[in-house]
Amino acid sequence: MRVAWSAVLGAVIVGVGSVGIAAADVPARAPSASGTSAASSDTSQGPARRPTSLPSLLVQPRDTTSALDIHLLPNGDQVKGQATLDLCNQTYPSESLRVQRLQDVATDSSGNAILSTEAVLYRNAAATKQAFRELSRVAKSCPKGPTPDPENGSTTTTTFHPTPDTDWPQTPTVEREAFSMTTTDASSSSTDSLAVYLRRGRVLLGVYFSKPDGAQPPIDGHTKPADIVSAFATRVAQLPASFVADPAR
Repeated sequence: MRVAWSAVLGAVIVGVGSVGIAAADVPARAPSASGTSAASSDTSQGPARRPTSLPSLLVQPRDTTSALDIHLLPNGDQVKGQATLDLCNQTYPSESLRVQRLQDVATDSSGNAILSTEAVLYRNAAATKQAFRELSRVAKSCPKGPTPDPENGSTTTTTFHPTPDTDWPQTPTVEREAFSMTTTDASSSSTDSLAVYLRRGRVLLGVYFSKPDGAQPPIDGHTKPADIVSAFATRVAQLPASFVADPAR
Protein backbone atom coordinates (compact mmCIF):
# COMPACT_ATOMS: atom_id res chain seq x y z
CA MET A 1 0.00 0.00 0.00
CA ARG A 2 1.11 3.49 -0.72
CA VAL A 3 1.27 5.41 2.55
CA ALA A 4 1.29 9.18 2.24
CA TRP A 5 1.24 11.06 5.51
CA SER A 6 1.61 14.75 6.28
CA ALA A 7 0.92 16.92 9.28
CA VAL A 8 0.68 20.72 9.21
CA LEU A 9 0.17 22.80 12.35
CA GLY A 10 -1.12 19.80 14.22
CA ALA A 11 -3.70 18.87 11.57
CA VAL A 12 -3.05 15.35 10.36
CA ILE A 13 -3.93 14.14 6.91
CA VAL A 14 -3.45 10.45 6.40
CA GLY A 15 -3.70 8.84 2.99
CA VAL A 16 -3.82 5.10 3.43
CA GLY A 17 -5.07 3.48 0.28
CA SER A 18 -7.99 5.63 -0.75
CA VAL A 19 -8.82 6.74 2.80
CA GLY A 20 -8.29 10.40 3.73
CA ILE A 21 -8.39 11.64 7.31
CA ALA A 22 -8.38 15.28 8.31
CA ALA A 23 -7.88 16.48 11.85
CA ALA A 24 -11.61 16.55 12.45
CA ASP A 25 -11.85 12.88 11.51
CA VAL A 26 -9.25 11.70 14.04
CA PRO A 27 -10.63 11.40 17.58
CA ALA A 28 -8.75 13.46 20.14
CA ARG A 29 -8.88 10.55 22.57
CA ALA A 30 -9.06 6.81 22.29
CA PRO A 31 -12.42 5.94 20.72
CA SER A 32 -15.31 4.56 22.67
CA ALA A 33 -15.92 0.85 22.89
CA SER A 34 -18.52 1.06 20.14
CA GLY A 35 -16.00 2.67 17.84
CA THR A 36 -13.08 0.39 18.48
CA SER A 37 -14.49 -3.11 18.38
CA ALA A 38 -12.25 -3.84 15.41
CA ALA A 39 -9.17 -2.72 17.26
CA SER A 40 -9.95 -4.30 20.60
CA SER A 41 -8.27 -7.54 21.58
CA ASP A 42 -10.72 -8.44 24.33
CA THR A 43 -12.79 -10.82 22.21
CA SER A 44 -10.20 -11.82 19.64
CA GLN A 45 -7.50 -13.43 21.75
CA GLY A 46 -7.35 -17.06 22.69
CA PRO A 47 -5.39 -18.71 25.52
CA ALA A 48 -2.15 -16.90 26.37
CA ARG A 49 -3.39 -13.97 24.21
CA ARG A 50 -2.88 -15.94 21.00
CA PRO A 51 -4.54 -14.20 18.03
CA THR A 52 -7.72 -15.82 16.77
CA SER A 53 -9.16 -13.29 14.28
CA LEU A 54 -8.41 -10.20 12.17
CA PRO A 55 -8.84 -7.66 15.02
CA SER A 56 -6.17 -9.39 17.08
CA LEU A 57 -3.60 -8.76 14.34
CA LEU A 58 -3.90 -4.96 14.45
CA VAL A 59 -1.84 -2.61 16.59
CA GLN A 60 -3.64 -2.40 19.94
CA PRO A 61 -3.67 0.21 22.72
CA ARG A 62 -1.85 -2.32 24.91
CA ASP A 63 0.99 -2.40 22.34
CA THR A 64 1.90 1.25 22.79
CA THR A 65 2.78 3.79 25.40
CA SER A 66 0.24 6.33 26.63
CA ALA A 67 1.81 8.80 24.19
CA LEU A 68 0.05 7.08 21.27
CA ASP A 69 -3.66 6.74 20.59
CA ILE A 70 -5.15 3.98 18.43
CA HIS A 71 -8.05 4.77 16.12
CA LEU A 72 -10.03 2.69 13.67
CA LEU A 73 -9.87 4.55 10.36
CA PRO A 74 -13.08 5.92 8.87
CA ASN A 75 -14.33 3.09 6.65
CA GLY A 76 -11.56 1.00 8.14
CA ASP A 77 -13.92 -1.96 8.39
CA GLN A 78 -15.09 -1.71 4.77
CA VAL A 79 -13.85 -3.51 1.65
CA LYS A 80 -15.89 -1.83 -1.09
CA GLY A 81 -14.36 1.47 -2.15
CA GLN A 82 -11.30 1.05 0.09
CA ALA A 83 -7.96 0.00 -1.38
CA THR A 84 -5.49 -2.34 0.25
CA LEU A 85 -2.91 -2.49 -2.55
CA ASP A 86 -2.20 0.74 -4.40
CA LEU A 87 1.56 1.11 -4.67
CA CYS A 88 2.58 3.33 -7.58
CA ASN A 89 -1.09 4.20 -8.28
CA GLN A 90 -1.51 0.91 -10.09
CA THR A 91 -4.53 -1.39 -10.15
CA TYR A 92 -4.49 -4.82 -8.54
CA PRO A 93 -6.95 -7.50 -9.69
CA SER A 94 -6.60 -9.29 -6.35
CA GLU A 95 -8.48 -6.43 -4.68
CA SER A 96 -11.72 -8.03 -5.89
CA LEU A 97 -10.82 -11.21 -3.99
CA ARG A 98 -10.97 -9.61 -0.52
CA VAL A 99 -13.86 -10.53 1.76
CA GLN A 100 -13.04 -8.70 5.02
CA ARG A 101 -10.79 -5.79 5.96
CA LEU A 102 -9.84 -3.86 9.13
CA GLN A 103 -7.42 -0.92 9.35
CA ASP A 104 -6.37 1.29 12.25
CA VAL A 105 -3.76 3.95 12.89
CA ALA A 106 -1.55 4.98 15.82
CA THR A 107 -1.22 8.74 16.30
CA ASP A 108 0.94 10.79 18.64
CA SER A 109 -0.25 13.55 20.98
CA SER A 110 -0.14 16.09 18.13
CA GLY A 111 -2.33 13.95 15.91
CA ASN A 112 0.53 12.86 13.67
CA ALA A 113 0.10 9.37 12.22
CA ILE A 114 2.97 7.07 13.22
CA LEU A 115 1.93 3.56 12.20
CA SER A 116 -1.02 1.92 10.50
CA THR A 117 -1.93 -1.75 10.39
CA GLU A 118 -4.37 -3.39 7.98
CA ALA A 119 -5.65 -6.95 8.33
CA VAL A 120 -7.37 -8.46 5.31
CA LEU A 121 -9.11 -11.79 4.75
CA TYR A 122 -9.16 -12.99 1.14
CA ARG A 123 -11.30 -15.57 -0.60
CA ASN A 124 -8.55 -18.18 -0.42
CA ALA A 125 -4.78 -18.62 -0.13
CA ALA A 126 -4.37 -18.38 -3.88
CA ALA A 127 -5.72 -14.82 -3.67
CA THR A 128 -3.08 -13.62 -1.20
CA LYS A 129 -0.42 -15.34 -3.29
CA GLN A 130 -1.72 -13.42 -6.30
CA ALA A 131 -1.60 -10.18 -4.30
CA PHE A 132 2.08 -10.79 -3.53
CA ARG A 133 2.81 -11.46 -7.21
CA GLU A 134 1.09 -8.22 -8.14
CA LEU A 135 3.09 -6.24 -5.57
CA SER A 136 6.36 -7.68 -6.85
CA ARG A 137 5.42 -6.94 -10.45
CA VAL A 138 4.46 -3.33 -9.73
CA ALA A 139 7.64 -2.68 -7.73
CA LYS A 140 9.68 -3.78 -10.74
CA SER A 141 7.65 -1.96 -13.39
CA CYS A 142 6.49 1.24 -11.66
CA PRO A 143 6.68 4.20 -14.08
CA LYS A 144 9.55 6.58 -13.43
CA GLY A 145 7.46 9.73 -13.79
CA PRO A 146 4.16 11.08 -12.45
CA THR A 147 1.39 8.48 -12.39
CA PRO A 148 -2.30 9.39 -12.04
CA ASP A 149 -4.36 7.98 -9.20
CA PRO A 150 -7.05 5.76 -10.76
CA GLU A 151 -9.61 7.13 -8.28
CA ASN A 152 -9.09 10.90 -8.30
CA GLY A 153 -6.59 11.59 -11.09
CA SER A 154 -3.99 13.30 -8.88
CA THR A 155 -0.45 12.43 -9.91
CA THR A 156 2.42 11.15 -7.80
CA THR A 157 5.86 9.82 -8.59
CA THR A 158 6.94 6.74 -6.66
CA THR A 159 10.62 5.89 -6.32
CA PHE A 160 11.42 2.48 -4.88
CA HIS A 161 14.60 2.06 -2.84
CA PRO A 162 16.61 -1.13 -2.28
CA THR A 163 14.72 -3.92 -0.55
CA PRO A 164 14.80 -2.99 3.16
CA ASP A 165 14.32 -6.41 4.75
CA THR A 166 17.22 -8.48 3.40
CA ASP A 167 18.67 -8.93 6.91
CA TRP A 168 15.42 -9.07 8.86
CA PRO A 169 14.54 -12.28 10.70
CA GLN A 170 12.04 -14.52 8.97
CA THR A 171 9.02 -15.93 10.80
CA PRO A 172 8.22 -19.56 9.91
CA THR A 173 4.99 -20.05 7.91
CA VAL A 174 4.72 -16.29 7.19
CA GLU A 175 5.77 -14.80 3.84
CA ARG A 176 6.84 -11.16 3.65
CA GLU A 177 7.22 -8.40 1.08
CA ALA A 178 8.68 -5.04 2.12
CA PHE A 179 8.98 -1.83 0.13
CA SER A 180 10.87 1.35 0.99
CA MET A 181 9.82 4.26 -1.18
CA THR A 182 9.66 7.99 -1.69
CA THR A 183 6.43 9.48 -3.02
CA THR A 184 6.49 12.91 -4.65
CA ASP A 185 3.27 14.78 -5.41
CA ALA A 186 2.51 17.36 -8.10
CA SER A 187 3.79 20.19 -5.87
CA SER A 188 7.18 18.43 -5.52
CA SER A 189 6.53 17.57 -1.87
CA SER A 190 8.20 14.23 -1.05
CA THR A 191 7.42 11.69 1.65
CA ASP A 192 9.41 8.61 2.65
CA SER A 193 7.49 5.55 3.81
CA LEU A 194 7.84 1.84 4.44
CA ALA A 195 5.13 -0.67 3.54
CA VAL A 196 5.43 -4.27 4.74
CA TYR A 197 3.03 -7.06 3.81
CA LEU A 198 2.76 -10.35 5.68
CA ARG A 199 0.93 -13.35 4.27
CA ARG A 200 -0.20 -16.71 5.65
CA GLY A 201 -2.92 -18.70 3.95
CA ARG A 202 -5.77 -16.38 3.05
CA VAL A 203 -4.76 -13.69 5.56
CA LEU A 204 -2.70 -10.64 4.63
CA LEU A 205 -1.46 -8.06 7.14
CA GLY A 206 -0.07 -4.70 6.07
CA VAL A 207 2.21 -2.75 8.42
CA TYR A 208 2.79 0.83 7.28
CA PHE A 209 5.41 3.19 8.72
CA SER A 210 5.02 6.93 8.12
CA LYS A 211 8.51 7.81 9.35
CA PRO A 212 10.63 4.73 8.72
CA ASP A 213 14.03 6.28 9.42
CA GLY A 214 15.35 6.17 12.96
CA ALA A 215 13.83 4.83 16.16
CA GLN A 216 10.06 4.37 16.29
CA PRO A 217 7.83 5.01 19.28
CA PRO A 218 7.68 1.69 21.15
CA ILE A 219 5.26 -0.78 19.59
CA ASP A 220 4.90 -4.00 21.57
CA GLY A 221 8.17 -2.99 23.26
CA HIS A 222 10.10 -2.57 19.99
CA THR A 223 11.53 0.58 18.39
CA LYS A 224 13.05 -0.79 15.16
CA PRO A 225 10.86 -1.46 12.11
CA ALA A 226 12.37 -4.93 11.68
CA ASP A 227 11.49 -5.92 15.25
CA ILE A 228 8.04 -4.34 15.07
CA VAL A 229 7.30 -6.26 11.89
CA SER A 230 8.55 -9.48 13.48
CA ALA A 231 6.15 -8.98 16.37
CA PHE A 232 3.23 -8.66 13.95
CA ALA A 233 4.48 -11.63 11.94
CA THR A 234 4.37 -13.71 15.12
CA ARG A 235 0.70 -12.82 15.50
CA VAL A 236 0.01 -13.98 11.97
CA ALA A 237 1.90 -17.22 12.62
CA GLN A 238 -0.16 -17.86 15.75
CA LEU A 239 -3.53 -17.64 14.02
CA PRO A 240 -5.39 -20.95 14.12
CA ALA A 241 -4.84 -23.06 11.03
CA SER A 242 -8.61 -23.22 10.60
CA PHE A 243 -8.77 -19.44 10.26
CA VAL A 244 -6.13 -19.06 7.55
CA ALA A 245 -7.21 -22.17 5.62
CA ASP A 246 -9.41 -21.99 2.53
CA PRO A 247 -13.10 -22.25 3.45
CA ALA A 248 -14.73 -25.60 2.96
CA ARG A 249 -16.59 -26.02 -0.28
